[in-house]
Order: sequence, then structure tokens, then C-alpha cells
Amino acid sequence: MTPEQIAQIEKIVEDALKEHVGNPQQSDKQLLVILGATQLPLDEVLLQFQKCSQEGWKIRIILSDLATKVLNIDQIKSSFDEKDILQENDLTDIPSLVESYSQFVLPALSYPMVGKLALKLVDTPCTYLVFHALCCGKQVIAAAESLPKKRYVDKESRTLDIIEPTHVNALREFGVQWVTVNQIAETVCDIGIPNRVNISRPIISASVIANLASDVQELVYTKSAIITPLARDHAQKRGLKLTPKS
Repeated sequence: MTPEQIAQIEKIVEDALKEHVGNPQQSDKQLLVILGATQLPLDEVLLQFQKCSQEGWKIRIILSDLATKVLNIDQIKSSFDEKDILQENDLTDIPSLVESYSQFVLPALSYPMVGKLALKLVDTPCTYLVFHALCCGKQVIAAAESLPKKRYVDKESRTLDIIEPTHVNALREFGVQWVTVNQIAETVCDIGIPNRVNISRPIISASVIANLASDVQELVYTKSAIITPLARDHAQKRGLKLTPKS
């Protein structure tokens, strides 16, 4: 048999095994969302998590005590099963909960919660949960709420609703990855696939494919990039998926 025929048979066997035992990464697609009180509309936030669900992520939402009094809970319930929506006062074993999830998302951080986390004031179940996740080296993604204008409380121009840059930097040093709201789904899915790489080169040549690590199974490239015929041939031979970045 030729090497090409052997590689083809190996690919068929590998695909059959995957279909039989399931996707080994599927069990890692556990996403915990911590949602506090926010002034940000929930439409885009919920849309991002619907995209994650479509990619196979199992999502559970934890509402802070204040969130239950401020947010439109019916809107959240219309997007997720009620059994997947918890209130922070219902949490019992936070360490076990943290251990069960591979990623944590804070999709609309308000300035009070940012300040608490930056100063390590973990006096609620939600803030302690995030703190413990960071201590355990878990992936924590955060997006801050976007407010259209400053609100001044007196003539000295003191502000109440602006997130302090020092607090943002402190959380970044703790390990928080900051994104915009419309980047949440893309960030979650990219991190959730350890054998995916992103390349922004204008030309994808055969040498680019050859220099990828052996465990890389998917290459994400910009839509405008040119992939040479030889590069496509190399990618096909090694079973590499080529995906244009949306």
C-alpha cells in the first residue's frame, strides 16, 4: 500500500472511533456565567451565549443577589432552561463548582463588582467564586458594561459610574482576560479548542502548514488571506481543517 492509502485508512478509522466514543473535548465544554447587576442591555449578552450553545457549550448562569432585583429575569429564562439558572444564595460547595467548569465568563461587569474584585473584597458568593477560580488558574473572561456618558454628582466632576483603569489592570494581572461583549463567543470557543491556531498572514504557504505543531488540527485565517495550492494539499494530507475567520 502507498503512504497515501495508509493515511486515508488511518483517517477513516480515526473518524469512526470519534463517532463511537464521542468528542473527547465535549466534556470540557462547561461554561459558568456570573451575571451581576448591570445597566447594559442583555440582548447582545444573551446572543453571545446562544452562539456558544450552538458550538456545543453547556452553559449555567449564576445571578448575583442584586441581579435578581435589577435585571429582567424573564428575558434570561426565555433563553435558558430554568434548571441552568441559579441564584448565588443557593450556592453551597463553591470549590467543587469551580472544579467542574473549564471557563468562567463575567459578561457585563459593573463598576462596583470590578472594584470589589480588584481590591479582593470577596464578601459575596459570586465575588468569592470568581476569586477562587482565579486562584485555581481557571480561564476567566470579562466584559465591562459600556455607559454612554459620565454622570457627575457635584460641581467637582466626581464620577460614580466609570470603571477605574487601575482596577481593570489589577484584574488583568490576576489573570482576567478582558474582551468586548461581542467578542465573548469567539473568545470562549477559541480558548475551548487547544488544538486551534489563528494566523493573520496575507499568504498561507506550505511552509506555514509544515511549521505548525503536530497536535494542531485547525487553522483559522483571515478571509482575505491567500492559501497556496501546495498549502491546501499539505493541510489535507495531515487532516488539518482550514477555517476563515468570521
